[in-house]
Amino acid sequence: MMNRERLFLNDAHSKVLTGRLLGVDYGLRRVGLAVCDHEGRIAVGAGRLTGTGPREVISRIIAEAKLREVDGIVIGEPTTTRGNEELLEGVEQLKKALLNRGFKVTGWPEAYTSAAALTARKHFGGKKNSDKSWTDEAAAIILLQDYLAWVRDYNG
Repeated sequence: MMNRERLFLNDAHSKVLTGRLLGVDYGLRRVGLAVCDHEGRIAVGAGRLTGTGPREVISRIIAEAKLREVDGIVIGEPTTTRGNEELLEGVEQLKKALLNRGFKVTGWPEAYTSAAALTARKHFGGKKNSDKSWTDEAAAIILLQDYLAWVRDYNG
């Protein structure tokens, strides 16, 4: 397990975000979304975006953030850079666009969130070979819930 506090505090864009947050599991083909309540206790699915280019994804994320009246956005960041250059570039482009639009943004390590979503699905009786597009939304929920737990400990 990595030292999340060290990673978090070294990120120049990072702030401790509280309130109603939007979690984003950014991918090159699909993006999962999650949102939490105003108290930052529980994350729930907020949908997924598929088959769109980077500009459209950014526009749709901005629209979702405005619609859901969020106080900040937590974006999943890959924890390894090797082989993820295009994904990392997309995450940075998304962060910059959101910051330029006045949103509070922070990155959060998203290692194995999709694997955790698949494991949970299997544990609760889901079929392994079924449509996996739901995993992006589930990964966003896991990502945001992990961030909320960290904030509670950080502020604790």
